[in-house]
Amino acid sequence: MTTADVSKVPGDQKAIVGSLNNLFNAVMPAANTPPKKREMEDNSRRIGALFWKLNESQVSAKVVQKLLQMCAALDAGNWPAAQHIQIELTASDWDECSVWLTALKRLIKIRQAMG
Repeated sequence: MTTADVSKVPGDQKAIVGSLNNLFNAVMPAANTPPKKREMEDNSRRIGALFWKLNESQVSAKVVQKLLQMCAALDAGNWPAAQHIQIELTASDWDECSVWLTALKRLIKIRQAMG
């Protein structure tokens, strides 16, 4: 995730990168055991894959819109709304999102548990 090139991410999608970086950094302190650290490394790889796809304009407009909505909910601390959008993406766009959607689900769940 930290090494993903985001230099060509379109301006309107940079909010997704910023929001997901903030989410990842907020939950990182919860990775205080070896299994949790491995899970966070996996999350980082998966989110990095999303960043790469955004950088290469390989994310559909429909998914980008849902990600923007999810990130607005995350930034507002509205975990239920973010989780709802994540579930929508799972149901409607799994083929496109499967690589990184698992990481978003985990990160939202951890952040929600943190309060």
